Amino acid sequence: MWWECSTSSSAVDLQPTLKGDLVEVRPLRPDDFEALFAPASDPLIWKDHFQPDRSKREVFQKFFDGAIESKGALVVIERSSGRVIGASGYRKYDGADREATL
Repeated sequence: MWWECSTSSSAVDLQPTLKGDLVEVRPLRPDDFEALFAPASDPLIWKDHFQPDRSKREVFQKFFDGAIESKGALVVIERSSGRVIGASGYRKYDGADREATL
């Protein structure tokens, strides 16, 4: 999947904060680790994934740290409870082509 950037500037904010009635999307922060690792520690989630051992803390930590370093990771928060319910990010962003791969 790809998204074309509609701005004429080469500077694109890959970590916006967006607020809707039900959810808020904001940049991933280091203190989001435990909230995301809790469900990610279930081995069944990763059973058919290319990295099936991502349910292990040290493996998920490496993945999480890479997401933080990418400066293109987002967390999804349920507004009514304030609970982290998911995350997303960009696998690749090419500023010259103005394309982001999810």
